[in-house]
Amino acid sequence: MRKLPESLREELRKPFGRVISKEQLVSELKGKDVFLISVGDECSYELIKGGVKPDIVIYDLKIKRKDVIGKVRELLDGFNESSVIVHNPPGVIMDELVETTKEMIERRRGKMLVRGEEDLAALVVMIYAPNGSVVVYGQPDEGAVLVEMNDEVRDRALRVYESMEE
Repeated sequence: MRKLPESLREELRKPFGRVISKEQLVSELKGKDVFLISVGDECSYELIKGGVKPDIVIYDLKIKRKDVIGKVRELLDGFNESSVIVHNPPGVIMDELVETTKEMIERRRGKMLVRGEEDLAALVVMIYAPNGSVVVYGQPDEGAVLVEMNDEVRDRALRVYESMEE
């Protein structure tokens, strides 16, 4: 288990990729043949609704800490396959989240419902996602972050992860 100290919160507010609008998100990815991992309810919903099918979806049925209901919940719950349910409290990365993420990336498919909070799952994804893959995660009040995976992104994610309290 890793715990996010207050000192790292500012570092995590800096996007790991390009910040784009919800509308740009779909147009940037529609029709592209990439290994796509989406972390977060709102960006996952926008992608799926727009006809872009992520290979992996990680969500927690919350947007800005409020429960997701209605069409967003129906679309996410009904997407692809049954969810693996992982427990992960806010502000931490549990070992179960890390192992499940690694397994889904190795299989190149999956859906994870996080009971608690999925925000830090993007960090884990960026550590294990292969170069050339695309990771999308939400940036509150700004849109989504589109990350094209490479060694530089992975190294930054790993540095942040290793700086977290054990």
